[in-house]
Amino acid sequence: MKCLFATLLASTVLLLPHERAVAFENTSYTNVNSRYRIERISIQNGSYAVSAALQRELDRLVGRPYRTETMDTLERRIRGEFPGFTISRNVAKGEKQDQIRVSFVLERSRKYLDLNVPRMAFHSEQKFSFGATADLNLGSTSSSLGFISDNDERLERFSGFRGAFVAPVSKNLRVAFLGEAYQSRFRGESSEFYRSRTNFEPTLIYTLAPGFELRGGFSFNNFEFQVPAVRNQAAHAVITTLRYSKQWQLGLASTQTLEAGYSLRAAARSIGSDFRYRRHLGEARLSFASGNSEKSKATLAVSSMIGAIDGRAPVLDRFVLGNTQTLRGWNRYEIAPLGADRVIHFSADGRYSFVRAVYDTGTIWNAGRPRVLRHSAGLGFVVSGITAMVAIPIRSSSIEPIFMVGMNF
Repeated sequence: MKCLFATLLASTVLLLPHERAVAFENTSYTNVNSRYRIERISIQNGSYAVSAALQRELDRLVGRPYRTETMDTLERRIRGEFPGFTISRNVAKGEKQDQIRVSFVLERSRKYLDLNVPRMAFHSEQKFSFGATADLNLGSTSSSLGFISDNDERLERFSGFRGAFVAPVSKNLRVAFLGEAYQSRFRGESSEFYRSRTNFEPTLIYTLAPGFELRGGFSFNNFEFQVPAVRNQAAHAVITTLRYSKQWQLGLASTQTLEAGYSLRAAARSIGSDFRYRRHLGEARLSFASGNSEKSKATLAVSSMIGAIDGRAPVLDRFVLGNTQTLRGWNRYEIAPLGADRVIHFSADGRYSFVRAVYDTGTIWNAGRPRVLRHSAGLGFVVSGITAMVAIPIRSSSIEPIFMVGMNF
């Protein structure tokens, strides 16, 4: 009798009119629908962008059998990426026989508090970096407060608190405020090193077109230096960022994603800055993903970065290579212990199933000084989003491998 009931349930779903959405109940009977394959799977969430990693996961499921357990796991991941939303799962008949369409419909909750760990990594030369945030969403307005202890992104280890607030002004315009307060520690001694810094950034965010975003505002950085003879200084700047993101579907189980951006930070005495400089940075990333199962999943991403600073910038804004994101295998203090005002970097990152391999090449230098092109390679494994990797510098002298493990690198 149970088998008969399950068969009738599956037949009823497939006989429904095209595009009619019907939610599956999470019961033991729904696994009989595993003989039906997923023709299309999507997230309906208005104007909120889906991360590249989540989109790859959606693409991976296209063409695979519908399984309740798999959909439950995916729904939990969507909830993690979109805190403050209520989610309903709908299923409709596909265009082809024995195929169905799955959609997750997201609606913003009136109030939602979520705790996240967006940053966690260990580097054998730079030790631990960690970050945790509490996100509060009230309708279309969101705010967050987090603690960070990072020894990877910049020349300093900075530890302290970060708060952000974002609210809509109109359909395409949002206003954002960022506040930061950190204690800083550097390796070595220099009169340019500071022991603490604070930053306040009011910005406007305008959506020019889908995937095309313009940001403009101010950054008010203040430094307290380690050397008593050096008075406290400020690096107030006008900031402008232009970003573009687009994804293309390549067949049933493959996608191509392009992300590119340009940012300008211009500090001048007219807005109260003790530094005068302009910092240009251009970045681009092109990624491909394919595969219908975890064992056959394959990704390839190539990224590039080029930057230049005109004038005298504080250590905070100088370029860095040799961490978990760039020239993996090199020690950033060995390359440029005080940072530099010129940088060029290229990276290729490939993954098949649980194996991940990377190749980095780049150079960092100060204007008027010689350039040295460096290379590195790494090999590791990825399990449940956590990467463990060994990277080495490619050079003729002694080689000291660097071990890295964590998320989001």
